[in-house]
Amino acid sequence: MAAMQEFPSLSVVIPSWNQGRFIERTLLSIFKQDYPGRVEVVVSDGGSNDETVALLEKYNDKLIWWSARDKGFVDAVTKGLARATGEVVAIQSSDDYYLPGAFRKMAAAFAAHPEAGFISGGEYGIDLHDKVEYANSFAGPITPHSILFDFIPPQHATFVRRELLDKSGGMRAEVDMCADIDLWYRVAHFAPGRAIPDMLAAYQLHPDQRTVTSPKWFPNLVKMVESCEADPFYGQQHRLTDDERQNLYTYWEVNWTARRSMAEAGPIAWRKLPGYFGYSPRTRRTVLGATVTPLLKKLIPKGLLTKMRPVPGMAGAGPAADLSWWKN
Repeated sequence: MAAMQEFPSLSVVIPSWNQGRFIERTLLSIFKQDYPGRVEVVVSDGGSNDETVALLEKYNDKLIWWSARDKGFVDAVTKGLARATGEVVAIQSSDDYYLPGAFRKMAAAFAAHPEAGFISGGEYGIDLHDKVEYANSFAGPITPHSILFDFIPPQHATFVRRELLDKSGGMRAEVDMCADIDLWYRVAHFAPGRAIPDMLAAYQLHPDQRTVTSPKWFPNLVKMVESCEADPFYGQQHRLTDDERQNLYTYWEVNWTARRSMAEAGPIAWRKLPGYFGYSPRTRRTVLGATVTPLLKKLIPKGLLTKMRPVPGMAGAGPAADLSWWKN
C-alpha cells in the first residue's frame, strides 16, 4: 500500500434521501472538525422532497452535491464515490454524525497502523431525544473472520484507503441490505482493518430506518459469504469450516428474523434447538432467546423478571463525548 501523509485528504460521501431533519447535523459535524488535512464532502441525494435540498443549497460553497432520482443506497454511494478524490474515504449516513476529533483520531490510527486498510472506531447509538441507548467499541485487527464472528465495523465510524476501495470494486447492489458490511468484508481480504477504542460517531436510531424490518438481511449476508468463497481471489484468502458455517448461518437466521418479528423467529429457533450443544455461545444465546426466554417471560412474574435482568452498561448513562458539540 502507498505511504500515507500525516493528515491524509479525506472524502466523506453522504447518500441522502428525505433526512432533512438530520442532515444539517451530519454536515456540521464534518465542517467543525479540527482537521488540518483537506476534507471533501460529497452529498449524493436521491431527489428528496423535504427540506434536504434547501439545506444543501445553504452550504453550497462547502459541498459537492446533486439531487436526482437514483436506484437506492448502493447506487447513491457509487455515484458519490465516483466524485470523491481523497486518499481516505468515509461513507456517512445522512442521519448519523461524527464526534469531535474523529478525523484526527482516524489519521493518528493510520499512522500508528500503516498496515491497516481501514480504520473503524466506536459508536454511540442514540434515540430521537439524544439519549444514549448503547455504546460499542472494539480494539484490534479486523479480518474477514472477525467481521463474521466478533465485530462489524460501523459504517458511520469507518474510514477506508481509497486504493483498497478501488481494488474491492466498491459496494455491490446484489447484497444491498448489508452492502456496507460486504464492503468491509471484501476490503479486509486485501489488508486487515484496525479497530480503535475511540468513539468516533453517533448512530441515530429511529423507526424510519431501512435496516429495521427488512427480510433481506439473512439471505444477503449468506450471499455475501458464499459469493466471496466462490471467487478465486476471495475464496483463497478466507473460507469457513462446516462447523463455522452452521453456527454463523443459524445465528444470522434467528437473530435477523427476531429483529423483525419474534413470532416468526420462534418456530425457526425451535427447529434449530436439537443442534444446541454444537453451537457457539453466541448462537446458543440467540436460539434460547427466541425459544426458552419467551416461555420464561410468561411463567415468571414481571417484577421478578425485571430484577433478574442485568443492568445495561451504557443505557441511560452519560457519554464521555458531548453529543451536541456540533451546535457550538
